[in-house]
Amino acid sequence: MQNKIEDNLSPKAKRVWQAIPADIRLKILDNVWCVQCKEMSGIGKVRGKVESGMLVLRGVCTRCGGEVARVIENE
Repeated sequence: MQNKIEDNLSPKAKRVWQAIPADIRLKILDNVWCVQCKEMSGIGKVRGKVESGMLVLRGVCTRCGGEVARVIENE
């Protein structure tokens, strides 16, 4: 699954994503707030890029198919 995600990241986003430990990456993908479901869900069909120094992942809710996003701040 991670190779597929990495294929949809910009080169800079891919470097940031790969620097995150694999177990944390899985937690990030399974912990996204969906405004349509009004609860935590997973993110699918992920694409991403770095915006304003933060990794921004966009995709769809794995429950309802609504649009979701996850922002990962630089430390």
